[in-house]
Amino acid sequence: MMHKALETINRTRGVLGSALVGSDGILIAAEMTDPQLADLVSALAASLADMGAKLAEASGAGTVGQILLEGDTGKVLVLGVPLGWLVVFTSATVNVGLVRVEMRQATKAIG
Repeated sequence: MMHKALETINRTRGVLGSALVGSDGILIAAEMTDPQLADLVSALAASLADMGAKLAEASGAGTVGQILLEGDTGKVLVLGVPLGWLVVFTSATVNVGLVRVEMRQATKAIG
């Protein structure tokens, strides 16, 4: 079920890969072309999410629901899910709103 949800996200134009990562940074499932990259970026995404949660708490922003990291050539979206974090890697020109919708739908499927 998890892989199917990730495959659905990956069909969105501009999405390069996706992963489900435990809150401890351990990769649960991934749909990416490079499995070694999946392990690395998943651990880094969990660290980013942890730092984002600490920043949100310190600044009084509340609980982190989602993080968007924008680079010159792509974006990383991190969404909190019951198991940990849903991470999506995209091109720079992706429709972020559409990806967010797909991520929320996948969260329902993942449970």
